[in-house]
Amino acid sequence: TNGVLMENFPARPQDAELVERLGLAGKFVVGYLGTHGMAHKLDFILDCVEEAPANTHFLFIGGGAKKPELEERVLREGYSNVTMLPSVSKTEIGRYISITDVALVPLRRSDTFKTVIPSKIFETAAMGTPILLGVQGESEAIIKKYGAGLCFIPEDREDFLRQLGRLATDEEVYASCRNNCTPLAAAYDRRVLAGRMLEVLREVKA
Repeated sequence: TNGVLMENFPARPQDAELVERLGLAGKFVVGYLGTHGMAHKLDFILDCVEEAPANTHFLFIGGGAKKPELEERVLREGYSNVTMLPSVSKTEIGRYISITDVALVPLRRSDTFKTVIPSKIFETAAMGTPILLGVQGESEAIIKKYGAGLCFIPEDREDFLRQLGRLATDEEVYASCRNNCTPLAAAYDRRVLAGRMLEVLREVKA
């Protein structure tokens, strides 16, 4: 796994200027930051937005092969609780993570992705943003081990809406997930991982 350098993603207050500019004041923001490709099944997420809990707003940031199609659908269907933005620079990512209440990490349902661990898990956890994960396998095991978010069955509408609803409406569940982000990120800090690798190399050498 890539892990994260925690100092690059420090916890920070919500970026008030962005909240105002995007009209997100008082909203429960579910943010997806990354590639809009075939593997990410963002069309499935759009299938669910109209049934999301009241006051939930979906913020999609990034580019990719499926982005034009997704943008066209949002425009055609007139989803009032979806905002789609282009990619932002790495120096700006922290500002956008700060205005998201939940980080959405979905992938297509496939055995291929059971060994995939998206790096955005660690970046958002470092900033204290709970994760709503739709990836089975190793990623799911990490989120459940640390309790840093909730997991839904990929492409399962009922389960997605159930887990989203828990994060959006249950303050205890949300607070617990938020508090558990820090130990997850700390465990996968690149310096910690490098130290473990060094210990293994020393043992092998001995």
